Parts: sequence; C-alpha cells; structure tokens
Amino acid sequence: MKNTAKFVITIVLGVISDIVSKWFVFSHLDVYEKVTLIPGVVDIIRNENKGVVFGLFPGKTTVFTIVSFLAIFAIVYIYICSDKSFFLSNVALGLIMAGAIGNLWDRLWYRHVRDFIDLHIGNKYHWPTFNIADGLICVGISCMVFTSFFAAKQKESNEHPLL
Repeated sequence: MKNTAKFVITIVLGVISDIVSKWFVFSHLDVYEKVTLIPGVVDIIRNENKGVVFGLFPGKTTVFTIVSFLAIFAIVYIYICSDKSFFLSNVALGLIMAGAIGNLWDRLWYRHVRDFIDLHIGNKYHWPTFNIADGLICVGISCMVFTSFFAAKQKESNEHPLL
C-alpha cells in the first residue's frame, strides 16, 4: 500500500505540474512571443504539436489518443505485475504515467499537444520544443533503465549468495 501511494502521488504531482505549466505559458504568452530563461540555451515559446515526437505524423490526433489510452493501460498492467519494493521503479512508472496523462489531456481538450520548452545552442542547433510531460516520460524511462540494471544485479547476487 505504501509503494502504491508513491506511485499515485508521483502521478498526481506530475500531471498537476504539467497542466499548470502549460496553462501558465499559454495564458500569458502570445503566439509568437518568446521569453528567454538562459540566453543562448533555453527559451519559452508557444508551440502546438499536432503529431507525436518531433512533430512526426501530424493530423493523426485520434490515433495518438487511442495509443495514449493503450499506453496508460499498459503502464497500469506493468505496475500491477511489477515488484513494487524498489522506490525508484515506483516513481519511474509514475513519471511515465504522468507524462502520458498530461499529453493525453491536451489531445482530448485541444486536439494537439502544447509544447513550450525550447532548448538550443545559440541560434543554430535547436532541440524540438517539448513540455513537462515529455520531460517526465524521458526521466521515467531513464529511471526504469537504471533500476533494471540494479534489479538484475541484486537478483544475481541473491542467486549466488557466496559471490
């Protein structure tokens, strides 16, 4: 029960931070207005992504909405079947779930995903604009990869107690 609370709290905090950040940016910035946070590195700019990662496959909102629902069901299934004893894996799945819900929220209400974080090096190299939900998904997947190595090592040491 305690580990499920960590999972749920991570989801709730992640979804709230994503939705509030999108609301703040899109209600305070005009369409082509830009706010520089770190000159030459990070700007805040409004962008409407009608596709998926990097703006691929625009105009397929219905398909991506269905895929988002399937991803959420898959995450719940993985969580139910997982070993909930690792704190980081509970948080990682919660982060991924929060990101999926945040982007699904946008697709249901706006028919696109609202992105606003613009990372770049000078004016030459730009990473595609993203949002908090995308960041949560990336951090969650990174944590899952990290915990998979840790869990495999711990399982191996339990199988060979003399090593």
